[in-house]
Amino acid sequence: MKIAYLINDMYGIGGTIRTVANQAAALASRHDVEVVSVFRHRDEPALPMPPGVGLRPLVDVREHDGSTGVGGRPLYEGSERAGLPPVLFPPEDSRGSTHSRLTDDRLEEYLTTTDADVVVGTRPGLNIAVARCAPGNVVKVGQEHLTYEQHSEALRRVMAREYAGLDAFVTVTEADARTYSRNMPLPGVRVLSIPNSVPAPPFTANGHNSRTIVSAGRLAPSKRHDLLVKAFASLAEEYPEWTLRIYGRGGRRGALAKLVGSLGLQDRVWLMGPHTHVEEAWAQGAFAAVTSSEEPFGMTIVEAMRSGLPVVSTDCPHGPASIIRDEEDGFLVPNRSVSGIAEGMARLMADDPLRRRMSAAALADSERFDPANVVRLHEGLFSELAGTPLTASDAVPPVPAPRAEPPVACRVRAGGDGLVTLTFTDPPDLIELVRAGQRVTLAPDWRGQVVVDPARERLAADTWEVTRVDGDSVAPVRDVEIHQQGYPLQARRTPELSLVVPTRSAKGGLLLHVRRSAHHAEVGHVEVAEGLITVQGRVLGREEADARARMVVRLRTTRRTLREFSSPVAFGGLFTAVIDPEAVVRGRHGDSEAWEMRLVLSDGTECTVGRHLSGVVGYKKIIEYPAQDVRPARGPGSRVRPYYTVNDRLGLKTSALAPTVEVEEVRVRAAGGGDRLRFAFRLTDTLPEGVEAAVEVVRGTDAGQRYPLEVEGRLLTGAPPLPAHPDHAGVEGLRASWQVRLLAGPAGALSRIGAGSVPGHTARRWNHGPYVRSVTASPLANGDLKVTVADVHMWSALNRRLR
Repeated sequence: MKIAYLINDMYGIGGTIRTVANQAAALASRHDVEVVSVFRHRDEPALPMPPGVGLRPLVDVREHDGSTGVGGRPLYEGSERAGLPPVLFPPEDSRGSTHSRLTDDRLEEYLTTTDADVVVGTRPGLNIAVARCAPGNVVKVGQEHLTYEQHSEALRRVMAREYAGLDAFVTVTEADARTYSRNMPLPGVRVLSIPNSVPAPPFTANGHNSRTIVSAGRLAPSKRHDLLVKAFASLAEEYPEWTLRIYGRGGRRGALAKLVGSLGLQDRVWLMGPHTHVEEAWAQGAFAAVTSSEEPFGMTIVEAMRSGLPVVSTDCPHGPASIIRDEEDGFLVPNRSVSGIAEGMARLMADDPLRRRMSAAALADSERFDPANVVRLHEGLFSELAGTPLTASDAVPPVPAPRAEPPVACRVRAGGDGLVTLTFTDPPDLIELVRAGQRVTLAPDWRGQVVVDPARERLAADTWEVTRVDGDSVAPVRDVEIHQQGYPLQARRTPELSLVVPTRSAKGGLLLHVRRSAHHAEVGHVEVAEGLITVQGRVLGREEADARARMVVRLRTTRRTLREFSSPVAFGGLFTAVIDPEAVVRGRHGDSEAWEMRLVLSDGTECTVGRHLSGVVGYKKIIEYPAQDVRPARGPGSRVRPYYTVNDRLGLKTSALAPTVEVEEVRVRAAGGGDRLRFAFRLTDTLPEGVEAAVEVVRGTDAGQRYPLEVEGRLLTGAPPLPAHPDHAGVEGLRASWQVRLLAGPAGALSRIGAGSVPGHTARRWNHGPYVRSVTASPLANGDLKVTVADVHMWSALNRRLR
């Protein structure tokens, strides 16, 4: 058979994309399979397409000149049809705003001309398009990757009307199939459930020494990562060696980061961002945690179990209970319950033998979701609907357990010894490690392996790109599989810093991050509180105490400029440094500068300070510490924040701090013949010397422009030419609004001063031709001002006055 899967966008990352890839890969061993993606937003899919599976995009959205149509729809491919709302694709679908008449045209053209025997839709809007357009000789199957309850009432009404045109409708759980059968009867349509499939990963977790909890999924409200963070926080003190890594992207990242900061867990809870090969992330964990309030199926649960991780999951509708065998391969805990989640996690955190038993059970129990098993259900359904039911010999075909990805060109193994081994399927003549100004050449051995030893090769502590040399051809090493075994390393058992951490570049190329230092202090905890910055950690390879050790904070641009703070080292190499931000910026207030940190022992040994033993790189994007403000009696202040460099060394950044004054009064009036707005801000206090001020246009004509203000004690004045903008030229009876923001601070580092508490003000100018020009300034809740210019004809204004 020829089978086509219709998906909204196969080029991104998500559960539906992984599910379609897995199904297509399993079916491709016996059938002709194609994935049809409505949209194409990048050159290549983020998740590699399975071998033997075709990919056909319908609308290319990679380039767009910014022009829009109805409702702001982008005119993709320069088509006016892209600017019109869809008719074929139902606007009630949550993706309705991204579809258009152009997508309708392409969908209809494909569906009415396809030579596929079976077309499978993968979301309500596409299922409806299949039901409406696919010809009668095509088997029409709709798949549900959410649940009945997750769709709006308006969309469900359309589904109930149009799904009657399908031959079969497939949910991922029996509970959801029953819900549809009860609430949306579809006479003549097969309604059934088939679970999602997950291929066996290339390697499984070995979490015997790991103290890492892993969670993965969209950072969305329904995933309730906030409950997970709170549950972990309740256990953090009792289990100080454990950390939580949360993988994924989404709109809740900012709120989660704020929650992590408020709990002081920046060093224990890491927001890792998305991972295109999530099986590599699972392999770093001891167990997984899923805290959704609703879950259509639970792909991440199955993925974690297939990687050998037991799972603590909320018992939410509909998926987890159909996957996890409670008390055997994981724990089902009460939905939306912080205490319940914490109790389940604590049982696994406290009991290594239990974790190992559940890990083995997770591997065994999750085999039922292997594509080789699930594919028979899909194949049987498609064959029956096509009128060619499987024979007895076909019912148990010798179907392999294919993976969604093709065999990798290079397997990368990073071990606890700090070395990295590259194993090539097709060995190159040579590989080159390249960084700015340096190139190191290595040759594969007879097995096609290259061992990278940072100490032997004397590799600098930097990021190295890996390229392969084949004759005269030089190309980046891509298509890699990365296995980090033995991480995180334990500081007390690591004598020196010499390791390589492999990652991928944004384009998929192999990068090797070398972390080397003859003497190193590994950071364990950073705290910003009570006006001080405290750094704690362990000096590698050192057991004796050193009461006279000191933390040196040195300016990067002028190494002679430094500050020193006591940092005693206790027995076992544990150190504590207390840094006074006021001492760091003394004499340098208002400057934006970067400072490096070194732990200097009493014998003069200088240790690098950073975080490396976890096997993670890029803490600059993962961890954000709070800042400490330093405000002198006069002049601009400074903000001091600990941060990680691109090489994961710990440093300090200083930046200018806006003066702590507020707006007491605002007056705005028309000036200069009415083509300017004269602002006058009266502050609660005089600005410090050396401080500048400006008004910035946030919205409206000239948005993004800043206009300087004169500073005279507490009064700030200026007259930006906003009504004189060309958009307003020759307009009779002008009416326009701007959102403006007051800024003040040192030159080049202006910050917002809020005006949200000032009373509104209106001023009128009576000699603007036949019009009265009024200017109204109204405070907004965020501290900005809304400024509105309105021209009223003089006779109308006089009549209103006389009344």
